[in-house]
Amino acid sequence: MQQTNSADIFYYDARRGVQSAFNDIFENKALKTFTSDNIYRFLRYAEELAPEVMILNLSNDDRQISAIIQTLENKLKTDDFPIVVLYSHNEPFEVSPRVAHYLNMPLDYYRLTDIVESYSFGSKKHQILLLDRFLPQSDKLHEWLAARNISYFEVHNIDAAARYLQKNQPHAVWVEYAPEFISARHTLPHQRIFYVDRHQDTAEIQKFLP
Repeated sequence: MQQTNSADIFYYDARRGVQSAFNDIFENKALKTFTSDNIYRFLRYAEELAPEVMILNLSNDDRQISAIIQTLENKLKTDDFPIVVLYSHNEPFEVSPRVAHYLNMPLDYYRLTDIVESYSFGSKKHQILLLDRFLPQSDKLHEWLAARNISYFEVHNIDAAARYLQKNQPHAVWVEYAPEFISARHTLPHQRIFYVDRHQDTAEIQKFLP
């Protein structure tokens, strides 16, 4: 385990010997990492330090996702930092409202790096901040954005969206019309916030484009 007095990124992985490989991803980006394969030690350090991002690699056992997230919520003030969960598609799991990002394995390193840099450095040029619920399958909205090569930063809770907006200035914020996000229009610091239906007709989405 790497120990440090401060850290930008906290990374947990139950498998021994893989933390150094994770550190290599960010070694040239001036980001400090704290890694551990012991969840209790990981939580103890997380209570003392203030990470920019917490990454949990739970892909080796999806059944542990709900239990570990619940432990985090009991021990830490989890709205102080965005949580990224790396998972596999082998087992269904309960989605937590405290998780800002779910990334399916094998890992998309470009997307993970974009997430970390957005929170740590900011100044990203995404056209859209997309606040929506996590669904493992694709839908009309995501397919439509991908087909038009529109850059967007997807996040799954309001706290993480607000944290993203502290350092980044997307052209617009799109919020899925869902009960848990109704307050977003009144709390997020942005002038162009639109509610969207992820299954709506693409002609309607067109008017919300930058």
